[in-house]
Amino acid sequence: MPAPHNPFKAAIKAGKPQMGCWLGLADPYIAEISAGAGFDWLVVDAEHAPNDLRSIIGQLQVISGFDSHAVVRPPVGEDWIIKQLLDGGAQTLLIPMVESAEQARRLVKAVTYPPHGVRGVGSALARASSFAGIPDYLKTARDEICLILQVENVKGIEALDEILEVDGVDAVFIGPSDLAADMGHIGNAGAPEVEETVLEAMRKIVASGKAGGILTLNPAMQKACLDIGATFVATGIDVTLFAGAMRAAAKNALTLLPNQETVAVVQTESGSRYLQQLCKHWSHKAAAEFDATHGTLTFDSGNIVEMQATPETLTLTAKTGPRGDLDYWAGVVQRHIERFAFRETLSFDWTPKG
Repeated sequence: MPAPHNPFKAAIKAGKPQMGCWLGLADPYIAEISAGAGFDWLVVDAEHAPNDLRSIIGQLQVISGFDSHAVVRPPVGEDWIIKQLLDGGAQTLLIPMVESAEQARRLVKAVTYPPHGVRGVGSALARASSFAGIPDYLKTARDEICLILQVENVKGIEALDEILEVDGVDAVFIGPSDLAADMGHIGNAGAPEVEETVLEAMRKIVASGKAGGILTLNPAMQKACLDIGATFVATGIDVTLFAGAMRAAAKNALTLLPNQETVAVVQTESGSRYLQQLCKHWSHKAAAEFDATHGTLTFDSGNIVEMQATPETLTLTAKTGPRGDLDYWAGVVQRHIERFAFRETLSFDWTPKG
């Protein structure tokens, strides 16, 4: 009996696009939900997520019950961890920060048994061989192992042509975030220079006959890479999907509660002037609407200040959301008015409403 068939390797070799998602929450429950969602492949990430060997194996176990294929990214491309992940049942590895053909050749050896490689022979102890239940595992394992190299800095891009010539490399994955940082655009993978570098690299990968892959949350880049011929594209990350959904749920929940507001009536004959000064002062930070007697400033944070001036008074209404720091916000408004009114001493008696 040979090693288990690797459907992901077969699909990308045949040029059949595979759509995937990143798993960084490091939990089998999340992996199980994700595996049942319909993605073709899922990356169990140990480079930037709190995964260890046991948590990775736990996720491999639950993913194996679904049609999604598990791709494991170790923190580094070292022989010892590659050996452990392969023995643990990973058949597809995504190795980060590959910068040279020499490194690529070393990684090919790391996933290959002797005499052509250096992978340690211990399959009788391993989940990969079904604990010695697969008699031909040692002779057939390499055929089903998919080795993906991640090129994600300028040095790697410069060596890409040579990396693509290395036999035994099944695919090359471009990492836009690290590449952007290395190109001087940290935090901006959408910079035109970065995007063009990514697309040109993808053209080279596809032209070489190897499979090309990428993780990008930008739909336009997803489509552009697929149009070039990329065969495995990740379009989401469980961490950001969960965080975004939770934040939206919390925001929606808080809309059920009333906003907070407090009012101060200040005795002054210069209320109109102070009102207009404050609106002009904050107009670059907030949406400002005002005339000589009324003014409203609305901030993106949800904080609001409303003002109404008469010949003898200035009425200030400070508002925040249900969980905002109303006292602090009222203090900010008060200090600004006091700054404008340095020629007179004003009295503020804030009274909460509701």
